Parts: sequence; structure tokens; C-alpha cells
Amino acid sequence: MTDRAVGAVSSRFLLSAPRWQDARELPWPQVAVAGRSNVGKSSLVNFLLGRRGLARTSGAPGRTQTMNFFLVDERFALVDLPGYGYARAPLAAVRAWTASTREYLERGDKLRAVVLLLDVRRDPSVQDLAFVQWVRAAGRTLLPVVTKGDKVSRGRRAGRLREIGRALGIPPGELLLTSSRTGEGRRELWDAIAARVDVEATAGKGHAGTGAPGGSRPLPAGPLVVAIDGPSGAGKSTLARALAERLGWSHIDTGAMYRGIGLKADRLGVSLEDDAGLERLCRETRLELQRGEDGTLRLLLDGEDVSRAIREHRVSGLASRVSARKPVREAMAGYQRRLGEAAPSVLEGRDIGTVVFPDALLKVFLTATDEERARRRTAELLGRGQVAREEEVLEDIRARDRHDSDREHAPLRPAEDAVTVDTTGVGVGELVERLAEMVGGILAARGLCRTTGPGRDR
Repeated sequence: MTDRAVGAVSSRFLLSAPRWQDARELPWPQVAVAGRSNVGKSSLVNFLLGRRGLARTSGAPGRTQTMNFFLVDERFALVDLPGYGYARAPLAAVRAWTASTREYLERGDKLRAVVLLLDVRRDPSVQDLAFVQWVRAAGRTLLPVVTKGDKVSRGRRAGRLREIGRALGIPPGELLLTSSRTGEGRRELWDAIAARVDVEATAGKGHAGTGAPGGSRPLPAGPLVVAIDGPSGAGKSTLARALAERLGWSHIDTGAMYRGIGLKADRLGVSLEDDAGLERLCRETRLELQRGEDGTLRLLLDGEDVSRAIREHRVSGLASRVSARKPVREAMAGYQRRLGEAAPSVLEGRDIGTVVFPDALLKVFLTATDEERARRRTAELLGRGQVAREEEVLEDIRARDRHDSDREHAPLRPAEDAVTVDTTGVGVGELVERLAEMVGGILAARGLCRTTGPGRDR
């Protein structure tokens, strides 16, 4: 295979599969190609297939949301993974891609190597960094390829490779620079892939970095998570949503999950002191967070959209009570960790920085005066058409503070290393910019990369 001319291969389209299990019976070893949008993936895949336009035209409509399998030289299957980082990709599509891809990396027994494409003109994004973490956690061989080498001058190439390598934790000498216009580096990439295909099957998993670029150093530890905690009415939802949009990260409202469990327990008549009943209820409940077309976060409870129902004032009390029960907190914390680890995320709640993600990139604890919080909460309820009196809301807020702070499991308190921010009289925009700058500084200090503005590198 390595002695034939580059591009002189036979290839054919096999199938498009939304899940890797749909192609599980394919008998050939596999090499996957991944990368964010506009990185030149189709061009490189077509080169490896020796067919112009095959990667763009084969498969069913909507194939960019699926894994596409091509047979090369009757020797191995080239797997074109869906591109990631599209600025306006629906949250549900992002999560579906994440779940399918991670499962493929972890369980695909025929996977020999993963080619990750990076644009020489751009720093690795947080999605690139997360993808590299998945590959390494799965014990796979990573082949990092820097595309569009002709787009920078020869004098700048070494510096750009150093910057990209530093962000990924890879010596720049292990990065392969390629160009579709000049053909540079493509022969070397072909040979690297051939070497992985021709090794024994046992070398596929558990030997990341053996004889291949990208396995020398792990990424700096820690999830790409911002944890925002604080009492009711402190502004967590507003700030978390705006910060996630500013960073281009996912926004996860953990409080909505507890509200959903409290609502279901109330509907079914399950006592909020019945730990066994609550544990069973959590086990049998399906919660989904989705982003609506208007940008708002929706909660689906066993398929039912309960976004409005969980915001009723009485449900706040149910959420506070049910969140004090150990089985519920353990179940929800595990679910929240999986969501936060799946993609760079901003999580809001009451114990994110202390229990769920004690190793978060940044921990923030919001406060505000009781009166300010009651005013905000009253305005929010009235805006939803609900009846609310500020004096009663103030009393409820203070009662919930006492309950949340005194509970045995995961009480409300700031993490020791959290940044405490008083939101009384402070504009959201100002806070977002302050926190975004802090996130960028932490990423840079860890040798990763700075965050970008909304709509870029997402």
C-alpha cells in the first residue's frame, strides 16, 4: 500500500450511518477523519479516496450529520466524521454528534487512528481541545494534521506550528503541515495512515501515540467548564446564558433539572421525603435540555415540554425540597457531569463548583441583596403572567436560602477558590465581559487558547 502512487487508489462509498453501531459489521480496519467546519476536510478526504468530489456527493441528504464510510483499496474503511463547530448548529444536533462520536472513539473495535485537521491560520478552538481529550481518553492514536499550509508564508510557518502544538500539548515536530494547492505533506499523511492500517489489530486500542504523532504529552487536566453558583434571584440564568453565548459554549441550567424532578414527584404523588421512591423516580425519568429556535432553553420531561410549568412559583419550593435528598443529588450530579464533559459548557446551579465540577476551569458565586433578588423574581413571575407579591417572594427567597444552606447534602456555599460577584446594580454585559476575560486568561495560562467572540470557532 505504501509503495503505490499517492491518489492511485480504488475507492467507493459504503454507507452513511447516524450511529457507529449501524456500520459495526464492516470487516475492514478503520481510520477516522475529524475537524471543525471550514478546515478543508472534504478536500483531504477526497485526496485520500483518490476521487474528486466523492466526499461531497455520496450519501443521502443531510449526510453532514452522519458518519460516512468509504472503502479504500479494499484494505481499510475511511470514516468521515461530521464536522463540528458550526456557529448555529442546534444544541440537540451538537449533543447527538457528541454522543455518537465519543461512543465510536471508545467502543469502535476496528478504529486504528484518528486524523484531526486544524487550520494553520487559527488557534485550536475549545471544541478541538475537547475532541483531542476524547481521543486520548479512549486510548486512540491521534494523527494531528495542520491544513492550508499555503495560506501562510514560510517565515511564519514554524511559529504557527509552535503555537498550535503548545495549545494541544504536542511538540510542533509531530504536526504534519499539508496543502491542497501544492500537495505538501499529503504523501507523508498517506504513509502515516498506511502504517496504522497495516499494524496488528491489537495495536488499535490501548497504544495511543505508539509510532505515531500526537501521543507524547497529555492535555492539561480539567474539564472546560465554568461553574456559576448562587442563591435564587442572584442572576445565574441570565449571566450563564449570556456568558455561554459570548464564549460559544453550551449553557446547562441544572436548576431546571431539579424543578423537573420536583414537578414529576408532585404529579405522581411521590413524597419528597421518600428517598427510595425518589431514587426510582430519577432512574425512570428522561430529562432533555434543548435550545429552542428563539434561543431559550427548554426542558423535556419524558418527552413533554415543561419549560413553563417548572417556572411556576410553587415549583421553586418543590425543587428546593427535592434537591436536598441524597439520591436525587447523586443522580442529577452524574447526569450534569456527563453533559459538562461532553462539550465546553457554562453550568449554573447551587453546587456546581463544590460538588459537580470541583475542578472547573472557573468557579463563580453570585450574590445580591435580598431585596434586589425579590424584585427580580417578582418581575420575572409577573412577566410570565403569574400572580406575585414582592413581599411574599422576599419571604420565600429567605426561607429557601435557609433551607439550601442548612441541608445535609451539597449545601449552598461558595467553593473555596470561587470568585464572588455581587450583581446588585451591575449590568449583565459588564459581568459577561469580565468573566470572559478571566476564562481567556486561564486558558492562556494553561497553554491552551483564548476564547473567541460569539459565532466564531464554535
